[in-house]
Amino acid sequence: MDRLETVFTRFMERTEEALADIRASTAEIRASTAEIRASNLRTDALLLEMQRQAEADRRRAEADRQKAEQDRKDFNKRLAELSDSMGTLVEDMVAPNARRIAGEIFPADPVVRLAQRLRQVHPTDPSRMIEIDLLAAGRQHLMVVEAKRRLNPEKIRELVDRVAEIPDFLPEYAGYQLVPVVASVSIEPSVIVFLNRQKVYGVAMGDETMELVNLGQF
Repeated sequence: MDRLETVFTRFMERTEEALADIRASTAEIRASTAEIRASNLRTDALLLEMQRQAEADRRRAEADRQKAEQDRKDFNKRLAELSDSMGTLVEDMVAPNARRIAGEIFPADPVVRLAQRLRQVHPTDPSRMIEIDLLAAGRQHLMVVEAKRRLNPEKIRELVDRVAEIPDFLPEYAGYQLVPVVASVSIEPSVIVFLNRQKVYGVAMGDETMELVNLGQF
């Protein structure tokens, strides 16, 4: 009987130890599960914050792109306005000297008409129009001045072609000797060489006023 009690007692002790181990393991599992859930929640929150930050960065980048595009458009607009104002400035610098410059080119034919910023519609084709920055006419010569902020061969050729069309727009000057002139604040020597080849006069700022840069060179 004592032996049976001893066996039973040992069995109960081992059972209690096993149950204690199970309870401990269960507690550890629950703790691990709780930690995993907490970790998952932290990960989800981090991912959500990263998504929010990425979206905020995308919106800022888009706003920066739109601002840069608007700044570029504004800059181009201001540049065009500056270019136009520079061209007008050159016109206004040449205009007071137009009679003198014309007199240097064709001294025997006094100027009888001056016109600035002239727009002329074609007499038989209203869809066509010509613009002339400055015109100085004698009785046999017609000086046509175009003011440019910068000069290059293409612009000079365009002037030559435009001047050739003037008698079509202003028939009263048919038979006149046409005198093309380009004006700018300064004209590079290489451009002067090209002007001479095209038989176009150049006017630029001298020491005190606007002066011909290639008189008598062609």
